[in-house]
Amino acid sequence: MKKSRYKLVVAISLIAVTALSVLIFYPNRTVITFQHIRSGEELAYLPIHQQKHFQIRYIHSVHLSEVIEEFELQNDYSIQPKKLIYEDTAIGMPSNAYGEDTFEMKDEKYIITKGPNTKTLPSINLSVGQVRSEHTIVYDGESYVLKDFVGAGTSIKIEARDMSIWQMWKGVKMSE
Repeated sequence: MKKSRYKLVVAISLIAVTALSVLIFYPNRTVITFQHIRSGEELAYLPIHQQKHFQIRYIHSVHLSEVIEEFELQNDYSIQPKKLIYEDTAIGMPSNAYGEDTFEMKDEKYIITKGPNTKTLPSINLSVGQVRSEHTIVYDGESYVLKDFVGAGTSIKIEARDMSIWQMWKGVKMSE
């Protein structure tokens, strides 16, 4: 009788340890990661919940006006550009839409809405501004100034992937 009880306790313990290990170490939480381009070091991450849209906002270095780029995460973790919103069409900014994209002016802003067949991106490379740009990630109503998490002047790669709870505990979470 004691031997069968011991076997039952051992079996239940093994199942519990296995389940806990899977829960902690299996990557099943979608995040946007911010990695140093050269070293590949993960500098920060942003947990993604139901909302799949996010924005990158910054101040254009020449025009000194706000630019908003909108993106949507796809099920394969690729990033699809959705909109570009800006105030000036001169240096470095498009003056019209191409292909299936649409171009409109609304509330004194130019808006390029990407067409349904816009190619997705595996990642976005970005050099975080040092002076005026204030590169900011906007997700689910919250804003995160990138230089606060990755450092001004840092070249980063932004991509989506799954993380385990263990990886999240070790990293720098941008949201509370």
